Amino acid sequence: MIGDRIKEIRLQKRYSITRLAEKAQISKSYLSQIEKGSNSNPSLQMLHKIAASLGTSVDYLIDETNEHMEVTPHITEEWIELLSKAIGQGMTKEDFIEFYQYLSFKKNLQIWENSKH
Repeated sequence: MIGDRIKEIRLQKRYSITRLAEKAQISKSYLSQIEKGSNSNPSLQMLHKIAASLGTSVDYLIDETNEHMEVTPHITEEWIELLSKAIGQGMTKEDFIEFYQYLSFKKNLQIWENSKH
């Protein structure tokens, strides 16, 4: 099911499996396993990378009742100023990506832990 949804959006966006794997920064073979269903339990971190690369949400990928919504970025002047300050202080794109992935993982882990209680 997760794999079917990923493949559906990937094809709608006319992404090859190679292109999506590169955008999500995961291996092509790992992505292929997910799409084919041989890996039916990918980590939340991997799902987040894939969802972000496809412009959708992890919720859509894992919950059959959710409808696909395109995620439209909304960048305000405040965000531009914040990014400019971070860049001015030496933050690189790679630093930002790593920090973003860490926070996303932390948030998803907290959600997962709360759902177990």
